[in-house]
Amino acid sequence: MSVITLSRFRSEPGHAAQHLELHLEALNRLRGLGMQAMAMQPIAGSDVGTLIMSVNHDSYADYATGLQKMQSDAGWGEFYTRAMGTGAATQVENSIFNDVDPSFRADPGRPLGVVLGLQWRAKPGRMEDFIGNVMASIPHTERLGGRGRQLMSMVGAHPMTMLTTTGFADLDAYGEYADKIGVDAEFQAYWAEVMKDPSADLVRSGLYLNISDA
Repeated sequence: MSVITLSRFRSEPGHAAQHLELHLEALNRLRGLGMQAMAMQPIAGSDVGTLIMSVNHDSYADYATGLQKMQSDAGWGEFYTRAMGTGAATQVENSIFNDVDPSFRADPGRPLGVVLGLQWRAKPGRMEDFIGNVMASIPHTERLGGRGRQLMSMVGAHPMTMLTTTGFADLDAYGEYADKIGVDAEFQAYWAEVMKDPSADLVRSGLYLNISDA
């Protein structure tokens, strides 16, 4: 079962450039420790004004191994102490997600320039209905050019919610997808049916740019 950790930091006023510099240094250090890290910048939605570090793990055992490696690495400890001492950013989230599909494995070589993320909390007694609606959406998003991944939040800002992500190679690919889905008859019919009796409430939405190679 694949696992993602998501650490989010809010830029403090006047420190955006320094925060970005530190964030990219953290990315390089995590990758130097052998971790599948990706730096993300929200460009629209509820997380704008923050920077995100996500790390893919093959399992919870792999996550535990990686965490212990970070904790025991003197270079990481020195960097983290220095970075937090600058006052450039404040941590506002530290969440752990696992894939709804236990067979899913992240492909580190997959081009992923942009991610559309929607996080939902199922209404009481409606989890089964909600998961069914999410699964029914996958053929539509894939047909229109998106790459879907469904994650359950186990620990963090919104526990026991589902994060549905759709990945794209770049902003052009996202723009093409957004134009298509807005007028696609099959998707609009599916969405109209779902919205007749919504099974979940939206708790987070955003468009995230991969800045790992910035």
